[in-house]
Amino acid sequence: MDSSEVVYSKTERSVWMSFCTLFMAGLSCWFITLGLWIQTVFLLPWAILIPCFMNPLTIQVTGENLEARLGFGYLKKTIPLAEIKSVKAVDIPLGNRKQLWLCMNSRAVQIIHHDDEVLQLGSTEPEKIASFIEK
Repeated sequence: MDSSEVVYSKTERSVWMSFCTLFMAGLSCWFITLGLWIQTVFLLPWAILIPCFMNPLTIQVTGENLEARLGFGYLKKTIPLAEIKSVKAVDIPLGNRKQLWLCMNSRAVQIIHHDDEVLQLGSTEPEKIASFIEK
């Protein structure tokens, strides 16, 4: 197997962030029809920035690396598989989502790598991601 060959790839979207984006874009259009241009100037940029920087989360496992990218690459992390100490699927309580990428999923794959740094990637199938990382 080639070390750069992708063995697993998944793109997760946050339904909550997608809903917020659509709501803000719709509200901006409504403000425009009412002639309230000044409110649109403050609201419309958020409808553009949320999907660019926070949605979707793309997770790829290659022969050598785990790659995670949030949005268009604003947050990007590449971890060599050899440096991963442990990986497991976890449930994330609603109040403890500080280290979580893609915050609206209650399930995540928790990755502990060199220097005991913790990365939690929200996913609908964390067990499957963990199994590909462990191989």
